[in-house]
Amino acid sequence: MVIVGACAVVVALTIAARGVQRWREGLAYKRRRRELREGRTFLEKRQAQRDRLATRIIATSSTNTIAGFTIVRQIEAVFTDGHAAQSQAVQALKAEAAEMGANALINLISERPPSGKCVARGDAVIVRPIEQNAPHAEPDETLPNATDSASDAESADDA
Repeated sequence: MVIVGACAVVVALTIAARGVQRWREGLAYKRRRRELREGRTFLEKRQAQRDRLATRIIATSSTNTIAGFTIVRQIEAVFTDGHAAQSQAVQALKAEAAEMGANALINLISERPPSGKCVARGDAVIVRPIEQNAPHAEPDETLPNATDSASDAESADDA
């Protein structure tokens, strides 16, 4: 009878231990889901911020000049890697350059090395548009121009 009672206690303790273990696993599962949800929210916010920053880049070029702009200052060379697509690598590079205060990228190169992940690199610069309404030099009054010569020739023909 004592043995039956001891077996009953062991069975009861085993059932209780499994219940406690499942309860702890449930708490750990909920905690991990919350952490993942917070991490995903953080990553989504970070990606939105990077997308906003990337829109600050007004021009890019694969050469060391940008048509219609003059380079005011070079900030720093930038590099990013590990992206699934070249467009993502360029977008990340734009955001990184904008974080540094640049508004353009020159010498931009994006490629997919044998590792399979895309890389992009370039030089972060500050540019400003070239002024379109620059003052033009007035023609020199002392030099005859082509229209004056043509009108002089016509008046000589009339005489």
